[in-house]
Amino acid sequence: MGRAKIKRGSTNIDMTAMCDVAFLLLSFFILTTKFKPSEAVEVSPPSSVSSKAAPEKDAFTVSINKDGNIFIDMSDNMKKDVLDQLASARNLKFSDDDKKYFQNATFVGVPLSQLNQFTRIPPEEMKKTKLSGVPADSTNNELELWINSAINVYKGRKINFLIKGDNNTKYPAFKGVIEAFKKNDIFKYQLITNPEDVPKGSDLEKQNELDRQKKGI
Repeated sequence: MGRAKIKRGSTNIDMTAMCDVAFLLLSFFILTTKFKPSEAVEVSPPSSVSSKAAPEKDAFTVSINKDGNIFIDMSDNMKKDVLDQLASARNLKFSDDDKKYFQNATFVGVPLSQLNQFTRIPPEEMKKTKLSGVPADSTNNELELWINSAINVYKGRKINFLIKGDNNTKYPAFKGVIEAFKKNDIFKYQLITNPEDVPKGSDLEKQNELDRQKKGI
């Protein structure tokens, strides 16, 4: 007697629901992704073998381009309070619109007297605009005032002070920045560099290997 043949069911799977979920997730990540903002100024810092990432929270960054012009960038959560403190110290007045534009600005690249006009420059026009930078010379060191305002706002809390200088920047520009920090009793700050691999066979590579062995990596 022959065996009864069992009818095989269809192996097709309806993927419609899964495709819908995939597109929903893709849309969610696209809409919620926060893209990295443009840097304050084009700077090509020197390279180093350090792998330590620069902090982004409570960060106060001073950038120096190849022409020696100085620019300030700070975390969004610091901007409003620092501007209010600076206005109080220098007896300046900023309207609500001034503060709004400053909050949206990605960096500071002009003297205080030009700040309101600067923050109103559209992003597409910014790269075409020649900026003089924040003064940091012996006769007018406004960088010192910005740093002092940040310190006064953040009393009792840590500020991550960062310096990002171009590889072709001349020493006098760095000197003005260092003096501004010194006058505010700030002697610890992080230098931002381009990371590179540890040279093969160097003492640093051997030390890193020993450290990894001790940690069992």
